Amino acid sequence: MKHFITDYKTFINECETPLDYFLIGWAHFLAAIAVTGIGRIAYELIINPSTFSNATWGIFDTLG
Repeated sequence: MKHFITDYKTFINECETPLDYFLIGWAHFLAAIAVTGIGRIAYELIINPSTFSNATWGIFDTLG
């Protein structure tokens, strides 16, 4: 884990252009959305599992 943190700090410190900062911000934003979505699914599975009894998931709606 320590190796990952030092690599991350090095990566952040090597930013030179506004585009670099934008891409890092965008990557953090997408990671936050993914963590929030997975957390929400886990929360619903624990608190209200009946939500998933008739769940439809994206492409599976259109296959039937």
